[in-house]
Amino acid sequence: MSIPKPKRSYILPAVSLALMLALSACGGGTNVNNAAGNNAAGSPDNSPAAGSGEKVKLTMFIWAGSNQDVVPKEVVAEYVKNHPNVEVTFEESSNSVMYPKMLAGKQADADNPIVNFGYFNADASAKGLNDDMWEPLDPAIVTNMKDIPESFHTTDNKGIVWGVSSFALVYNKDLVKTPPTSWNDLWGSEEFKGKTALWDYMFYSYLSPLLAVKGEELGASYDNPEPAFQFWADNSDQIGTLVTSNDQLKGLLDSGDALIAPFSAQVAQTWIDGGSPLAVAYPKEGAISFPYSLQVVKGSTPEQEKVANEIINELLSAEALSRYAEVTGTPVTSTAAAIPDKYKDDPSFSVEEQGKGINPDWDTLAKNSSAWKDLWDRLVKTEL
Repeated sequence: MSIPKPKRSYILPAVSLALMLALSACGGGTNVNNAAGNNAAGSPDNSPAAGSGEKVKLTMFIWAGSNQDVVPKEVVAEYVKNHPNVEVTFEESSNSVMYPKMLAGKQADADNPIVNFGYFNADASAKGLNDDMWEPLDPAIVTNMKDIPESFHTTDNKGIVWGVSSFALVYNKDLVKTPPTSWNDLWGSEEFKGKTALWDYMFYSYLSPLLAVKGEELGASYDNPEPAFQFWADNSDQIGTLVTSNDQLKGLLDSGDALIAPFSAQVAQTWIDGGSPLAVAYPKEGAISFPYSLQVVKGSTPEQEKVANEIINELLSAEALSRYAEVTGTPVTSTAAAIPDKYKDDPSFSVEEQGKGINPDWDTLAKNSSAWKDLWDRLVKTEL
């Protein structure tokens, strides 16, 4: 799939914005952590099933930890207050955990998705395009898309890129004697031997920079990734832990059980603001540009789709996006949203800094996900 070159230089030129973030479908999933009901009286219910006597029930996927739940829960609470015929429950997890569940659910029953809509990162969005997971957004309902430049719109409106994060090197500043300056420090520094934390199967965070920095030397590429996996296998003594959640990673870095990890600079900043002894280093080769999208999951009913579109429109308002940036440190794409004062000097909000980013080939990553997992399991995890 071809990907339009973004007008803002910090979005991945190699990434089709059509593959960017996706949502899962309909309610009733496991591990529901919170629900927005209809206890409060609100304005007249304009939801599709108003007057039918049956609630329109949806499940929304949101990221767990690091204040990622604050804004979606606030917006949904206000929406259901004004639409008492709607009920929204939340699935809180990571994309690396949730997307495989969504795909399994789709394969089992395409008309009963695990989640109906939500937040998805570039990796999950690309996989969702490859797996026909997303339903197009309705521009007549999601009118706040007008404030987001066309370069962040996706093919056929299968999601909208609302934010762009940077994956850099997060480390414990109290325990690391020599702060990292290069991606080479991740896999080659003696100081981090056995103290590097990597996300299990999150290949863009440690294979993509390896391909960008050492791919030619190793004879490795997205079309021939095995030498890159073998390199990590040969340097597996760098890896101390494989993680699957934000909170797990934070605990390891805070305690010093891990000293360094490739991770979202924005999420790490919220940890730092909360008192964690961490710092973020932007490698000289560039950080990894990492778009975030809102998407609706295929298989949702027309009533669920309409409600999901309406809530997404509220999440894309200037006020909601500014608040999301405020509480999570995530740079947003809306031209109407203000950058919070505390982030005006943050390099991750800088178009110039973002323009230096490493751009993973999300399409290839999505199409070869199973093969890459097999290489990781066979070559690397057997060495840990």
